[in-house]
Amino acid sequence: MVPTSATVRRLRPAAGCALLLTVALAGSATPSSAAGLETYAPAADSAVSPIYRSTTYGKRQWLRVGGQGRWRSYLTFKVPGPVGPSSRAVLLLRARNVPTAGFDVDTVLGPTGQPLSGSWTDSGRDAQHTLRIGSRLASWKPSCNEKTRKARLARCRLITVDLTAAVRTGQTFNLVLVSKSRHPVQVVSREADEGRPHLQVTPAQAGTPPSDASSSDPGSPGGPPAEPGSPGASPAPGSTDPPGAAVQIPAAAVPGIWTTPAELASKPTSGPAWANLKKAADANPGTADLSDQNSDHDVNILASALVYARTGASIYQGKAAAGIAAAIGTEAGGRTLALGRNLASYVIAADLISLRDADPALDARFRAWLSAVRTENLGGESLITTSEARPNNWGLMAGASRVAADAYLGDQIDLDRAARVFKGWLGDRASYAFFKYGDVSWQADPSRPVGVQPVGAVKKGLLIDGALADDMRRCGKFNVPPCHTDYAWEGMQGVVVQAMILARRGYDAFGWQTRAVLRAAQFLDRLEQSYGNWWARSDDAWQPWIINRAYGTTFPASTPAAPGKIMGWTDWSLG
Repeated sequence: MVPTSATVRRLRPAAGCALLLTVALAGSATPSSAAGLETYAPAADSAVSPIYRSTTYGKRQWLRVGGQGRWRSYLTFKVPGPVGPSSRAVLLLRARNVPTAGFDVDTVLGPTGQPLSGSWTDSGRDAQHTLRIGSRLASWKPSCNEKTRKARLARCRLITVDLTAAVRTGQTFNLVLVSKSRHPVQVVSREADEGRPHLQVTPAQAGTPPSDASSSDPGSPGGPPAEPGSPGASPAPGSTDPPGAAVQIPAAAVPGIWTTPAELASKPTSGPAWANLKKAADANPGTADLSDQNSDHDVNILASALVYARTGASIYQGKAAAGIAAAIGTEAGGRTLALGRNLASYVIAADLISLRDADPALDARFRAWLSAVRTENLGGESLITTSEARPNNWGLMAGASRVAADAYLGDQIDLDRAARVFKGWLGDRASYAFFKYGDVSWQADPSRPVGVQPVGAVKKGLLIDGALADDMRRCGKFNVPPCHTDYAWEGMQGVVVQAMILARRGYDAFGWQTRAVLRAAQFLDRLEQSYGNWWARSDDAWQPWIINRAYGTTFPASTPAAPGKIMGWTDWSLG
């Protein structure tokens, strides 16, 4: 979303071939608009190359970095608001072809050789002869393999660069993209109709989400493309929440991301649930691998942390700490689905064993990695972009691990943002409505899709109130009786973990959208009663324990319950 106060100034291309982008914003953002994530579009682009010095490329629909022309790309963004650091800043680019090479992001030096603090004017040959390359800020490398590159998958063309440490609000931010590779990275320019560059910034001093909800609904299928982070319009049918209501934290937040040693002190150390947990804690946890979406190392380490929290036996604390250390960095080469499935348990384990006190050095390393991994490019997506784009099991798992990381880091700004996204997925389109839906035949209103279908929704005689539409459609288009799919409970794994963590932080996540999480469980229970084989089994059997605890219900809940992809041992910890 480009703020309404923004005025775009088109600059004349410089001689030569360097990519230059400038954002000029009239005035400063209001406190409400500066509080949440804002997206700024470039105002101009051009090009610089030491080889092609006599031709300008400012009006082309592409930009280049590297290659035989040794292209380099200058970008300038003027970020409004009070002067201060950013909680998160991400540069978003879209490659025209699947990149085979990466590039570095460096600071920009002015004519005197000092870092350029102001904006430059694209007149004559300023970019070609005046601007210089400074120190390294970040690097980007393509993460898609040869097979996915040949398939030309769209996700392989998404370029995200974390610039949080460099971007400050209330100042002009300059950077240059450079590469020594013979293979150029060709990027979509601002002149193109789609995929133009953007800088997404969340100010560190922000405290509330944006409130400039529009009367239009750009999140609807077939509507104009919407920038991630823009607000939606009005709530979905059946909503009991006021349109555009900000997500607020009441005073009811409690200690512990998932639970605490004090809460576990009364839990039994005998019985099938404890025996199952203790067996996993005593066994070899396996190999840490956040790139493996089927890894059980995370929930096994969580088992050690839970046993430590109950018994105080240091051997389990050490085992959990070693498992957390082993997991750091193993997400490389994987996808955000794997990271989303695995990360939350490590975070909760670190909280349960008081890693900050047990091993301050490891905790510092874990926190630094945890902060960065949220925006790490994995297969063209990050944990955060996945949680804000995919309304199915991918995004729900990513969202669960995102809120766990936010809670551990104390990142209230991103936690507020993640809560708003989750509320939007539950059905409040005024909170967030920018998911990318697939087939919408399972939607009660295909023109206004939501994650959980609204109260009383009926389709062809089937009550779809509570249906997870984008996971139900994974088995095919809507039909009666519905085609059986395990994706519904797979998506619910991310749902109940997000709701549980947010609820402990004080959000009314279990109450939002007329208790949407409960309605989702009731929908699957109705399918079980009508058609059979729909209730939670196997690695989903831990979920009913959370739902029953949250709502005081009596859904079937087995013990011992096998752990799942993102959580487990709830028959003991919550039973």
